[in-house]
Amino acid sequence: MTSLPQRLQRSRLSAVCIASSAYLLYALLTALIDPPGPFPGAYQTPKYWATLVPLVTVIGTLIWPHRLREIYTFSTVGYLLVALLEIPRAIAWGAMPMHLTLWLMLNVLVSYLVFGARIGTTVNIVSVVGMIVSVVANGPVDPPNLVDWITASLAIGTTGLLAYLLTAFIEQNLDEHHEDTRRLRAARLDALTEVYGRGAAEEEFERARDAAQRMGTALSIILTDIDHFKRVNDGHGHAAGDDVLRAFGKRLRRSVSGGGGVVGRWGGEEFIVLLPGVSGTDAYAVAERLRQEVAGEPVAGLPVTASFGVASYRGAQDDAMTLFSRADSALYEAKRAGRNAVR
Repeated sequence: MTSLPQRLQRSRLSAVCIASSAYLLYALLTALIDPPGPFPGAYQTPKYWATLVPLVTVIGTLIWPHRLREIYTFSTVGYLLVALLEIPRAIAWGAMPMHLTLWLMLNVLVSYLVFGARIGTTVNIVSVVGMIVSVVANGPVDPPNLVDWITASLAIGTTGLLAYLLTAFIEQNLDEHHEDTRRLRAARLDALTEVYGRGAAEEEFERARDAAQRMGTALSIILTDIDHFKRVNDGHGHAAGDDVLRAFGKRLRRSVSGGGGVVGRWGGEEFIVLLPGVSGTDAYAVAERLRQEVAGEPVAGLPVTASFGVASYRGAQDDAMTLFSRADSALYEAKRAGRNAVR
């Protein structure tokens, strides 16, 4: 499942490609419907030179999507330069380029989406101020034309203001979502080991069992317990014991998470490993690999071993408690067999 920031980034990429492609289509269609004159001389104008900007933007976005902000910075500067070149020409003709205004408005909207509220506002202000300064510098302008330029400036500025309000709202909600996610994650994780806590592990266990029954897929669980953990606390102190628990949980999570496994701290030095889609034979092999990893390398600098009990889902008659009881019995057998064993 994709996160909200990932979906927002995809929306940004889509918006940039759509807006850039739209300008290319605009230049092509207007040239076909109302050709400016013989090629290539009649096409040596800012309007057609500007097609290089969206063309580079689309290509750059497709090749380097992770560099979107840098790419659209180039695009924004390019569009503003085109506008500054087009305005003196329009004033000299005694006309107000409606097309230019529309594309500047679109650029302001996309800038808010790509850059956020703060930088988007800067782009909006620069666009409006640049237009006004260019008009004044290339004046005088007839009153009817001046009305059009004022209208365009107000339209662009107002569009930017509305985009700012919407973008700021989105950013605030994203921040709140991020904070809520962080708090929820912290509430579900065991504070010491940073694997799932007991409550969250039980929820995941029930969910995995229900999915196995509904879809007819395999499910195995592993219960594991650090051998003689009391000796670690008594001989090295509780701080060292906490370090062992943290390192043990991390080692379990690192070993099984790549295959979709879930690790939870069941209580004390006991952990549960959920293995959706894994058969009993494969789960036994996973447990044996975990046992060897723990025994083969010190955990938080201390030599420790662990015992493992494996159980697999047998069908609809197996509820979560029955499955857990078999794994717990297997763990007890592993300890009776001398510990550092898998049963």
